Amino acid sequence: MKLRYEFTVMDMGGEIAAVPVGENAGDFHGILKLNESSAFILEALREDTTPEAVHKKLKEKYPESTAQEIGEMLAPFLNKLIREGLLISP
Repeated sequence: MKLRYEFTVMDMGGEIAAVPVGENAGDFHGILKLNESSAFILEALREDTTPEAVHKKLKEKYPESTAQEIGEMLAPFLNKLIREGLLISP
């Protein structure tokens, strides 16, 4: 799985936002408002990966979190990206 669009993640006055860029950026209208964790996930999805690999990266970034806590945060975000057509999943 990977992102359908290329995004640039930026800090916009204390808020994190992702803006589409690249040749198909015009197909996506809007920006994504993110928190630190979702911005990290979005960066991990730039290249083809698996949910398990993203989970592992999150566990490395947040070692104090349990695998269950990470899964409970990751799954809804990935599902939302899929529902919105932003994530290509084979």
